[in-house]
Amino acid sequence: MELYDRRTLEGVYSVRQSAGFIMNYRYAEERMMRMMAGWIALTPEIPVKLELARQVYECALHADALGKRLGELRSQAQVSRPPNEAFVTFISAIEDKEQWEDTIERMVGIYRVLKPHLVAHYSAHVTAANPVYEPPTLRILTHLVDDEKRHLERGLVLLDNLLDTTEQHRRAASWQSQLEELLAASGGVTGMERDREEPQRLGRSR
Repeated sequence: MELYDRRTLEGVYSVRQSAGFIMNYRYAEERMMRMMAGWIALTPEIPVKLELARQVYECALHADALGKRLGELRSQAQVSRPPNEAFVTFISAIEDKEQWEDTIERMVGIYRVLKPHLVAHYSAHVTAANPVYEPPTLRILTHLVDDEKRHLERGLVLLDNLLDTTEQHRRAASWQSQLEELLAASGGVTGMERDREEPQRLGRSR
C-alpha cells in the first residue's frame, strides 16, 4: 500500500478525479443493489434471502450518498459510470447467476470478490483523500467501508454454511477464480489497476 502525504493542500486526487471515482463507486453500488434485489425471489435459503434484503437497502443508501456528493463536487448529481466495458462484463457475470441452484455462485461473487474489492478501493481512497477540502468524501467512504465490512462478515458466514461438500467448495473456488480474472482484466472499479499494469507489461515484452 502506498503512503500519501496528507499535509499537501492539493491532495492525491483533484476534484475532477474524485468525482470520476465516485461515479465509478456509485455504478458498482447501484448494480450490486439491483442484482441482489433481483436474487431475493430466486434464493431458496431463507437466511440468505433475508440478509440480501437487508443489504439491498444499505446499498441503496450508499448509492444515494455518493450521488449527492457528486453535486457538491461540481458534477451532475446521481450519475453512475463504469470505468470501462470490461468492468461491466465482470459485474454482468456475477449478475447472470440466476438459476435456483446458483446461490453459492451468487454469494461467492458478492462476498469473495466484489465487496472485498470495493472495501480495498474505498479504504485506499480514504487514505489518499485530503482532509482539508474533502471531509464529506472521507465521511461517506468511511461509512461505506464500515457497512461493507459488516456485510462481508455476515455474507461469508452464510456462504460457509452452504459449503457442505468437497464439490461445493470446488464450485466456489472455480467461480471465484473466473471472476477474479475478469476483475483483473477490467482494472478494477476505477480501471486504474489496468492502467498501471499496462506499462509494466509493455516493458517486459521489449
